[in-house]
This record gives sequence, structure tokens and C-alpha cells, in this order.
Amino acid sequence: MKKAIPSFARVLLAFAVVFLPFTPSVLPQDSYMRFQDAPFLSFDDLRALSMDPTPKGTLKDRLEKFWKTPLISNEAYYNGARPEPKASPEMGPYLRIATWNIEKSYHIPEAIEAFTSSEKFQRQIDPLKAPEGSKKWHTVMDQQQKLMGSDIIFLQEMDIGIKRSGYIDAPRELAKALNMNYAFAAEQLEVDPVMLGLEDLYYDNKSPDKEATDYYRVDAAKEKGAFGVAVLSRYPIKKAECFQLDYQAYHWYTMEKQKAGFLEISRRFGAKTVLKNEVTREMKVGGRIYFRVDLEVPGIPGNTLTLINIHLEIKCLPKAREQQMREILSYIRDIKNPVIVAGDFNAAPTDISATSLPRVIKRTAKNPTTWFAVGVNYLTPHGLIINSTRTVSNMTKNFQDPLSKNISVVAPNPVYGLFKEIEDFRFSDGGAFDFRGDKERSVNGKHGKLSNSNQRDRKGFKTSFSVKRPIGPFGKYRLDWIFVKSVLKDPLADAGSYKLSPHFGETLEEMNTSLRQPISDHHPSIAILPLEEPKIKKS
Repeated sequence: MKKAIPSFARVLLAFAVVFLPFTPSVLPQDSYMRFQDAPFLSFDDLRALSMDPTPKGTLKDRLEKFWKTPLISNEAYYNGARPEPKASPEMGPYLRIATWNIEKSYHIPEAIEAFTSSEKFQRQIDPLKAPEGSKKWHTVMDQQQKLMGSDIIFLQEMDIGIKRSGYIDAPRELAKALNMNYAFAAEQLEVDPVMLGLEDLYYDNKSPDKEATDYYRVDAAKEKGAFGVAVLSRYPIKKAECFQLDYQAYHWYTMEKQKAGFLEISRRFGAKTVLKNEVTREMKVGGRIYFRVDLEVPGIPGNTLTLINIHLEIKCLPKAREQQMREILSYIRDIKNPVIVAGDFNAAPTDISATSLPRVIKRTAKNPTTWFAVGVNYLTPHGLIINSTRTVSNMTKNFQDPLSKNISVVAPNPVYGLFKEIEDFRFSDGGAFDFRGDKERSVNGKHGKLSNSNQRDRKGFKTSFSVKRPIGPFGKYRLDWIFVKSVLKDPLADAGSYKLSPHFGETLEEMNTSLRQPISDHHPSIAILPLEEPKIKKS
């Protein structure tokens, strides 16, 4: 005989039937790791690494554990922080993602103001660059408002315990100010004897600069030397993993330790004089990493959103970055839930590592385009004119556009291969990265590949990096990118669904360059991810 259900229980059951299907599923609080610290090394460890980057024994074990242990904090969640619902008539419910390389964490207090307070941020604006009330000023403030609304933030060049940035714990300070959960993974340890105050600083290999040397004297109790990447999230963090990539394109200890030759000294002098871009020695242990963070986002497939924070090598040729990207993609192939890959791809066409005359001669001799030009000069009466025209034409084709065709030998595009790797990549479930570009779903009405997720400009893409004093368009690059796994098997062939696909990708250049002191040499980039099918009609 069935027992009768008490009336009070029936009321509760009816309430559950009616309301629970519409209530996001959230794991109980004790399901998330509240806090996991990284096993930071001591100052004595850093000093030992400055003398030997490949240690043995217990220091080797501690170093390997450090590379594989991310810092994870869900303190904001346990203190009651929850995602702030966002919705619009066209987009429905959505979340906003941002990525920003905050140059060596030099200006974290100013970055905090940019993320948290319009009133305080306004004081940073240079009235000569953006007079209050002007069109430029309104653009700056509109961009800052969008940045403030970020739900997920990818960050690069995060310092923890380094003298140059005031020993700040950059990811923690940002997360605390924004009341967000966060994870941090170390890429490298700063072990330059000068940076650690263990060695006199010399200029031009002459007498020591005592004033500069004294500046670098460190507080051993505060120095942790950690340089890496972080993710901030209004959603709780389910798990995070990190490790050094197998392929390292540049050895930051041995290569930086080498004495600069005449050609390199001349290049550094030119960069400092013309572009105000100072190049200094940076001896480090470690390299580029794989960093994955899984978030609990109710209502999406698997209730999980996977974030891959990218910071590829800059001191190498583009081919080396392709290899690092292939390695990272191999680790994410079997992920079945939505994925965002974002960060600093350092997608520049050149190699900024220290140069030398032998290297220039070797690379020039191995470059087939060089021999093509020689052949044109030798075989045709107007070779010089033809080569000059071809060079200018190719520079115009490639200008701020890594997606421009790579015509081998004749008109190469050195960075094309990196983006081709990402475009051609397929997850094991058949998913691909969304390269779509619709004028209705781009921030400025531009169409073309990737314009939904990354802002296009009049030519190519809007730049996200600038040297301190660019000369017109020179000294600016698009280094920072956002890629999102589409729910479609072939997003380019099928216009289909736009749920969980990137929309209105924007580079907040004006917000950064209109300040008295730019917060970083990189500008933030943002995009919107609709959680349901948006109601945007094709015009």
C-alpha cells in the first residue's frame, strides 16, 4: 500500500516541478577547491638558479612541482560572489570575456581602476588626448564600461613578488578588487643576478653603475620571482592544470646571458632612440606553458567552460610559434565542452631575440625569397623596379593582416601558418574554432574571417600592441587574439547556430592610449558569448 504524501511535502514537490527546471544547476559549495597556493621557491633557491638553471636533487624536485602546480582561489565564491546576469533584447543572456597583457604588472593599481571605477579611471585620462565631453572621451569611457563588465578575464605578464613591480601579487590584487575567483600559473622565474641584487650592473661593459645596482637590491623575504599568466572569473573554478611546453623556442637563461655584439647593440640603440623601446637583459628559468582552467557555467554543454590562456614565445621566428601552437592544440583535442583560447600570441613577423652578423648572413642565405630577388635582378633588365614593387605590394598585402595569403617565395606571409593551424584544427568531436565574420555581429560592421571575435580595421585587424613611440603605423602589431570553439561542425560552411559563438570582438585601444600613462604596451580585447541563440537578423 502506498503511503500518502503529506500536504506540506506535496507543496514542496509542486514547487520543485515548476521552478527547478529553470534554476541553474550549481554544485554544492564544498565541491570547489577553496584555495590552493603555488609552492613558491625561496630567495636562496632563486639565487642557486641564477648560477645553475638546471639544478639537481631537492631543488630540481621543488622546481618541477612549482611548474605543475597552479594557484587556485575560489575565495570570492565562498564569500558569496556570483555571476552578474547580463542580457539584451538581441543577445539574450550572455557573458563578456576579456584578455589583457598588463606589461610586467607595472601598473596594476591603474588597471584595477580601469576594471572597477569610472570615476577614478577618468582621472587617468590625458585632457590633451581626449578632452572631457569630446567624441574621443566618450569612446574611452564607453570602452572602460565594457571592460568593467567582464565576467572572465585572461591576463598575461602577471608578477608575483618581483622588485620591478613593487613585489605585488598582481593576480591576487586584481581578483580581490574585482571580487572574482582566480587561477595563476607560473611561466618563468626571474633569476638575473642583477635583478636579484647579486651582481653589479654595467653599461657598455665599462665601470659598474652603482646607482642602478643599488636600485635592484631586493628584499629577500618578499622576492618570489614568479612571472606568469592568470585567469579571473565570476564563475567558480572547477579545476586548473599547467606545465612547461615540451618545445621551447628560446632559452631565456643561456641566450640572455650571452654578450651582445655590435649589431645587437646598434639595434638596441636605434630602438631606444627612435621608438623609445628599451631592450635589457632578462635571464629567466622556465619558458612558455600550457595553462587550462575549467569553469562551472550552468546551462552550457557539460556545465563546463574551458579556458586556455596563451602566451607564446616572442624571441623566435614565426615557425617556432606554430610549433608551440600545435603542441597546445594537441592537448585540447579531446575536450567536448565549449572552449575559449585567448591571450598574447605574439604573432609578429619578426624575431626580436639578440641578432648578430653571422645570424643575419645565415638567415638571409637560407631565405628562398632572397634568391628569388637575386634571380629577378640578374635575369630581367628592370629587376630592381620589379623587386621594389613586389616588396611594397607584399608589405601592403600583409599589413596588420595575418590571414592574408602566404604566396611562398614570391609574396610570403610569415605569420599565416599560425592562424592556418588554428583554422584547420578539429576537436575529436568534430568541433572547430569559429572564424566567422558577419557585419551584423562585428563591432564596427566589418565582415571577413574572425571579425566576430577580433576587431577588424580599415586594413586587416585593429592593432593590440604598440611600442612607446610608434612611427605612424610602424611599431604596432596585432598580437592578442580570441578564439572560440563553435557548436557547429563547420562554422564557415554552415551559418547555423550562433549560440556560444563570439560576437562584437573589440580592441580597447583608445581606452589605453588616451591616458597620461598607458597601463600597458598592450590594449585589452573583449568579446561577447551569448548563452542562448541570439536574435540578430541578417541584413
